[in-house]
Amino acid sequence: MVAILLSGCKKSLIGTTAPCQADYLDSSFMHPKRTVFQAILDKYKKKGLPGIAVLIEDEDGVWMGSAGKSDIGEDVDFKPCTISKAASITKMMFAAAVMQLHELGKVNLDDKASKWLDKKILDRVENVGQVTLRDLMQHSTGIYDIIADDDFYLAVLNNPNKKWSGKELIKFAFGKPRAFEYAGHASKGGYSNTNTLLLSLCIEAITGRPHNEWMRELVIDKVGMSHTYYSHHEALPGYVAQGYYDLFNNGTIVNVSNLVTGSGNGYGGIYTNVTDLHKFMKALFIQKTLVSQSSLDIMQTFIDDDAKGDLGVGVLRQYKDIGAHWGVGHSGRDLAYSGDAHYFPARNNRIFINLVNYGTNGDTPLRQVFYDMRNEFVNELVK
Repeated sequence: MVAILLSGCKKSLIGTTAPCQADYLDSSFMHPKRTVFQAILDKYKKKGLPGIAVLIEDEDGVWMGSAGKSDIGEDVDFKPCTISKAASITKMMFAAAVMQLHELGKVNLDDKASKWLDKKILDRVENVGQVTLRDLMQHSTGIYDIIADDDFYLAVLNNPNKKWSGKELIKFAFGKPRAFEYAGHASKGGYSNTNTLLLSLCIEAITGRPHNEWMRELVIDKVGMSHTYYSHHEALPGYVAQGYYDLFNNGTIVNVSNLVTGSGNGYGGIYTNVTDLHKFMKALFIQKTLVSQSSLDIMQTFIDDDAKGDLGVGVLRQYKDIGAHWGVGHSGRDLAYSGDAHYFPARNNRIFINLVNYGTNGDTPLRQVFYDMRNEFVNELVK
């Protein structure tokens, strides 16, 4: 498999990274905890994370900072304006679009997915015939997760830049065992990327439009996220960070930016920066200009998943594992990128956002370094 990966890396999806140009006002130098926050960034850059950007909002205002490189080979700094892959944070943005379609009467969350899916999918994906769109959004289906499938990863390695369609990807779930038997809405949870993939197919069948057009119209453009792109549907600009991973688990990171794990099918594919994610989080949870309060109440109806987080309808509730106040939002993990976007309703709606150009899906020493960094920031934020 390593030989296949190395041969696939000859062609890169993302070219050389150019320095980004900030187009926002930055008052971070006025924040009373600026030295504390920057020290955390510098600490975890020294521990090996290639590039990090963090944005925090609390009662003292907005602080943003960065450390490390967006392109190690070209010695380009990682800045708050640098675009990085947000991975599964995409799911929360897609959910915001779906909830708006629900409010417009175009989508019924309690429709069975079977009403909108091809017979071939219904015949070959366990549990899919029973579940609703709401179940797909809340990961209460028990449907097999293609991201955990060896055949899927082999196909990604052999076709690193392939633009996968949803109907191509769902085949990796054909004939695969369900994670658990479906027992009704919100009865049991189990995170599966296949749920959001199926949701994207349903939304396209219901509305007669590609789901990425709804993402652009109802979320990205509506919020004014001028540095956000939905790959593979949209071309990426020249200031996207390279993505890295400790491929051989020997302490040496390599560039694996071009390994595309099905981007653009609902569960992943958003490339953005921390300032655009801040706009989104404010619009969704604080200003409530994206969806209504009743829709937010639906999204923030949680079922237990495990000790580390609970499953809402398109959002996650996390940080129970470190004893911090609940953070509501979403995390993103990919082969070469990681990130988090959460707000803390019990702590005056404080916000924490990070983007890192290192993959934490696999178990390498830097994976724990990333989580230690994230947890240290959160514990400092909620004091």
